[in-house]
Amino acid sequence: MNEKTSLWKKITGWFQRLENSIAPSRQTLKASGYGILLSSCIFFILVSADKFLPAIGWGNFILFLLISLLVSYLIGGLIGWLAGLIGRTPSNFRHAIGFTLFFFFYLILITSTFRWVLIVFLVLFPSLTFGALFYWRSKSKTSWSLRQKILTATSLFIGILGIVIGGYIYLDSGNTPSAVKNYKMSGKLPLPINAPDPSLPGKYKVAFLTYGSGKDKHRTIYGRDVNIKTASVDGSILLNSWDGMSGKLRTRYFGFDKTQLPLNAMVWYPENLNGKAPLVLIVHGNHLAQDWSEKGYDYLGKLLASKGYIVASVDENFLNTSFTDIDQKGFKDENGARGWLMLKHLQLWRKWNQDPRNPFFNRINMDQIALIGHSRGGEAMSHAALFNKLPYFPDNANERFDFNFNIKAYIAIAPVDGQYQPASILAPLEDINYFVIQGVHDMDMQSYGGLATYKRIQYSRHYKGLKAGLYVHQANHGQFNTSWGSYDSSSPYINQFNMKNLMPEKEQQQIAKVYISAFLDVNLKGENVYKPLFTDYRYGRKWLPNHIYFNQFEDSETTFVARYEEDLNLSTATLKGVQITGENLSLWREAQQKLIWNSQISRAAYIGWNHSENGNKPGKYTFTFPDSLRQDLKGKALAFNLAESDESSVAARKGKKETKKEESVKKDLQKKAIDFSIELTDQNGKKAHFLLSDCAPLQPQLKKNLTKFSFFNDNPDAESIPDYFYFDLDTVRKKYPELDLDKLKSISLIFDKTPEGVVILDDISFVKLPTSTH
Repeated sequence: MNEKTSLWKKITGWFQRLENSIAPSRQTLKASGYGILLSSCIFFILVSADKFLPAIGWGNFILFLLISLLVSYLIGGLIGWLAGLIGRTPSNFRHAIGFTLFFFFYLILITSTFRWVLIVFLVLFPSLTFGALFYWRSKSKTSWSLRQKILTATSLFIGILGIVIGGYIYLDSGNTPSAVKNYKMSGKLPLPINAPDPSLPGKYKVAFLTYGSGKDKHRTIYGRDVNIKTASVDGSILLNSWDGMSGKLRTRYFGFDKTQLPLNAMVWYPENLNGKAPLVLIVHGNHLAQDWSEKGYDYLGKLLASKGYIVASVDENFLNTSFTDIDQKGFKDENGARGWLMLKHLQLWRKWNQDPRNPFFNRINMDQIALIGHSRGGEAMSHAALFNKLPYFPDNANERFDFNFNIKAYIAIAPVDGQYQPASILAPLEDINYFVIQGVHDMDMQSYGGLATYKRIQYSRHYKGLKAGLYVHQANHGQFNTSWGSYDSSSPYINQFNMKNLMPEKEQQQIAKVYISAFLDVNLKGENVYKPLFTDYRYGRKWLPNHIYFNQFEDSETTFVARYEEDLNLSTATLKGVQITGENLSLWREAQQKLIWNSQISRAAYIGWNHSENGNKPGKYTFTFPDSLRQDLKGKALAFNLAESDESSVAARKGKKETKKEESVKKDLQKKAIDFSIELTDQNGKKAHFLLSDCAPLQPQLKKNLTKFSFFNDNPDAESIPDYFYFDLDTVRKKYPELDLDKLKSISLIFDKTPEGVVILDDISFVKLPTSTH
């Protein structure tokens, strides 16, 4: 027993001596605390300068810094004091860590993983560096052991190395990604549209003016130099977030509160146009309020004005995140107000069109109106469309509406969805023409939220219109606005991203010009020659930069075979009497398709096959029509939406667990594009065969690779975005003249070309495709 006690004392004594030899002294910890505090303050000043200084000037910036640092220091001291109740470290060491934690968790918005990476770098390595330097200096005139020297030198080396590596990672722009094959261009290319490039300037001379309050404190274009003065509007019922200390500071900065919102805008218009011009209003989204955003759509304003449109880029900067916001998180639920303000601007234009004293008297075609919004302004399009037809604000009937404008088109650029929910639901939309564009490499709106909006739009029988979407590889959030540029946010948030993913800004704006101009020409001028562009970007490949695009399209006159919304029966379809069957499938279910931020698109069919599991028998998914059903398919096409799913094609079986080999299957699914056969059979048993690749192979999911290192990203690296596939049935009829398409018996998808895979199928339909010639 005594021997065991002696041995235990020796072991504990050894650990105690080791702890004493490596544990820093209180003076060393104090020096470390100063290092943490100094590095955190320098970091905070630099990232704040990046975000605020160019927009708010030195005076406001210094005031912001002093207040922020003081508040952070006081809160950090409180955190340090609380930690001191249970710890024995020096107060300044705890204080410095408290300051850093408060700064990262309250004063800046940043993703969770990257936040902790930065905290580690700002706490650990400066602490090691300053602590080692102090200890070295304190021992320079005294004798100290070799072990202490080695430990101190190692700490100093690790600290400096960590600071250098961290700085390099933080400031580096990233790595050039490997090229991705564009499989859609390997399909049968349609004939290009026989019409002028919609992105080219028109024949009209472009003039410019501004309208606004005439009282703007910060911009003379809406102050003393404004061309047309406008009255303010009361948005107090719609803006609950303009309150508290942040609200008071915001009011002090802008010079007005939520009861006196200004109607300001930049206007480009065709100076030499005879007659009335269509009216287009554009609105930005959330950006730093002091970095004015509306000027960033000048490239669209000038183009459209040269083509005969009146274009107003609306100022809603006062609704954006401001340096006066105490928590730097900005407004909540204000997107309804953004949409409402667009309609208040339209009321101005309606009044001016009838006022002989106004320069736009009788020059506006109020029956040809379009609204365009970017980011939160993109979601505002939903609310503008909803409010335009309602008599009251859904959340408070004290706000009466009297709009009812003839808005012919809504365009959303990288929109959010559901930031504001009228009456606590997502905005229901009906009978509107809608176009949405989203970049794959958007570092702000990382999910294609506008696709959820797109899916919610319903068409009544009498309405003739269309909705379309475009998903663009290597496009980001900010380059749709010339003021925002390639950085979708400021430091430190933006420093986690790989900036070498992006296409050049001019190319991204070229895409926007082609599609936005064409959509307006179709819906405001009736130039239907551009309609095919919205079913397939390859119709406009001569005008578009060489990138990968996914199209989404739906016409109000589409006849749907299956939408998967009607029930939970896998064997029934939308079209009455149609039955669905499956053969040799490893996976078959219907489920709600969700994006990476859990935005719900719609229900769809998930279909998987794996030849190695079925003796090389191809999977088959069939729609069978009743004999009594007759379809006039002349001049129509078979169309559907299709996306690749990254889940495993290995069949789930009762009582069987997936092996590691089977779990790895889904990681390998994306190596090749998916192709399969499509078989049409009539009631006489005559058949026609063609391949998916006759339109195009299915492009694999587009990996985002947004961040410099994958673990920085808290979101999945890809989402299953549908592409639009279509097959001209008149062409099929010519190739198979014996086939009676008016007595169609079945449509089968036969998965015989790609050995394994999982696809997401939706909106199988018959549609009259637009033609690409005059």
